[in-house]
Amino acid sequence: MEPGSLIPLPPGTDIRFSNPTESDAYGPFVKNHLRAVAAGMGLPYELVSGDLEGVTYSSIRAGLIEFRRRVEQLQHNVVVHLFCRPVWERFVRLAVLSGDLPARDFDHDPAAYLACEWLPPKFDYVDPKKDVEAEILAINAGLKSRRQAISERGYDAEQVDAEIAADKARTDALGLSFGAPPVQKEDIPHE
Repeated sequence: MEPGSLIPLPPGTDIRFSNPTESDAYGPFVKNHLRAVAAGMGLPYELVSGDLEGVTYSSIRAGLIEFRRRVEQLQHNVVVHLFCRPVWERFVRLAVLSGDLPARDFDHDPAAYLACEWLPPKFDYVDPKKDVEAEILAINAGLKSRRQAISERGYDAEQVDAEIAADKARTDALGLSFGAPPVQKEDIPHE
């Protein structure tokens, strides 16, 4: 039926409009639909709805870890592979052709000019202390390199190392000391 429409009815018939009285069922109805939408999009329900009712630390962490894996796959396999790399390659080739990028040996070794490292932004930690401690353990166990850990955060390891060295040189020159005090021989227990 539409507003203003005239519909002939047989004698004795009646029109009744829906008048739901059970408003308590509306919340769960909407929640179930939002869960279906979130599942179809591959997103955690809590991110789609903003509803954090009944969420525990473990459940939100597990949901976010899976979501972040999916986003990282999309970043590397879709955005970087299908968009960033072709745009970068075209940009470099046009810069070489126009003479803005002097590259006499480009035809012999284009890979040297097209090489690029893509570092999408790192997600914030759910529990920074635990996540950083786990990362340190992985580095110390040889399961990952410092370079990999730094790259995962979206930074260049060589630049970070240069900044750390410059900071250390500056603090040493000024006689400053930060962090835990160095262990003295007297502090080491003897057996």
